[in-house]
Amino acid sequence: MTRSRTPDGLLVVSPAQEPPPGTLERMGLTALGYPPFVTFLVANLTSNASWFIFGAALNTYILAVSGSAQTVGIASFLYSLPFALFMLHAGLLADRFGSKVMVVFSLAGAGLAIVATGLLALTGAPLWALIALGCVMSTFQTLGAPAFISIVNDLVPPRAISSGVALTFLGFNFGRIVGGIVGGVLLVVLGADIVTSAALTIIVAGVMQSVPAIPISRVRVLEATARATDHSMVRPLIEAASYARRYPTLGLIILFSVAPGAIGLAYVFLLPVVIRDVGANAGAIGLLYVGGGIGGLLAGVAAEPLMRGAGHGRTIFVGMGLIGAGLIGVGLSGALAVAAIAIGVAQGGFAIYGSSSLSLVQALSPARLRGRVTSLFTLLYWGFMPFGALAGGLIAERSSSLVAILLAGSAVIACGAVLFFVRPQIATLRIDRAAGTVSGRLDGSGYSMPGET
Repeated sequence: MTRSRTPDGLLVVSPAQEPPPGTLERMGLTALGYPPFVTFLVANLTSNASWFIFGAALNTYILAVSGSAQTVGIASFLYSLPFALFMLHAGLLADRFGSKVMVVFSLAGAGLAIVATGLLALTGAPLWALIALGCVMSTFQTLGAPAFISIVNDLVPPRAISSGVALTFLGFNFGRIVGGIVGGVLLVVLGADIVTSAALTIIVAGVMQSVPAIPISRVRVLEATARATDHSMVRPLIEAASYARRYPTLGLIILFSVAPGAIGLAYVFLLPVVIRDVGANAGAIGLLYVGGGIGGLLAGVAAEPLMRGAGHGRTIFVGMGLIGAGLIGVGLSGALAVAAIAIGVAQGGFAIYGSSSLSLVQALSPARLRGRVTSLFTLLYWGFMPFGALAGGLIAERSSSLVAILLAGSAVIACGAVLFFVRPQIATLRIDRAAGTVSGRLDGSGYSMPGET
């Protein structure tokens, strides 16, 4: 690694030399040639696995105690509400303090909160207390969410950013596989009854969440632009929102992320209810996570070559189509195996959609606004999931979880069709893998070539 300072005193850390093109480049895994990113990816795998263990265990605990799908939906809404409340400010904090600091802060704080939640569950504390701690946990996770994406820009050069984003989503789905297997096993073996085993499983998830903060804290990062120094908590957010509104191509990519995110991804909260509705035992939830993880893992490997071949813009619509088809498949299934396969299709779509859309958001956004613009996307994609969980729980209580998920899949496909009709320019966009520049119909994108003002 080499270190230097810009004229304004900014410290820049960069690789001593670029790794030569080779097998990784041809496979679309360019980012794996950079050790700092590899360290981040391994830590990300572990933390993602813990998130799925925690989600499965807490919602199983709530369902076992209350016996109500509606209660699962309401609890999921409440303990994930901070995603909607604080996501925009999370992007501002990433721009202000740096992505690495926010990632470490997020992992350590969330892990401690999850351990405390499990300890309270062991003592038989009331549900409101567990949900309150769940809110603390999701607040920490929210504060790090934009940084988990924008840190890729600090770890790899422009030519590897699309690969890095795709691998980050691959890590999310690898974590789903590991978390699903481990979570399902722990729910079966850790206690004589499901309530006790769920509480112990939550504690294990908390330890796994916090430990990755240690290696990430030691990673040296490259910060190509100076951090935001404005101490206002509102004006910088208005600036980012105004920028997205001014350029409709970028703005609509961000706006329509609410469909696959808030509507589609909320199915995760209903998986314990799906297990009940298909007549399986609670420990079988791991099979649904594994099915989704395998689909997402395969799509994560294929995402970069797909974006390279079809273009990043077209890949957004491919991802939305797979998400909708997979969720509709879950809704039409009546057996555990069929539901697991359909979830695999949907998760493959989420991996492809997330990689392509976030790569474009990163590429089209000015560096000084990147964290905040990314937070706008993550607010709609992840931050509004509580509202999807609430709606899904209410629908599942009055019909079934399968009907709720089928309706979500139909909505995602409908929104994808509307986006293509309203802004066909998006389908033409492509990021050059060597230069990191964007080509296609750039009107309304706000894109400026590197070096332009």
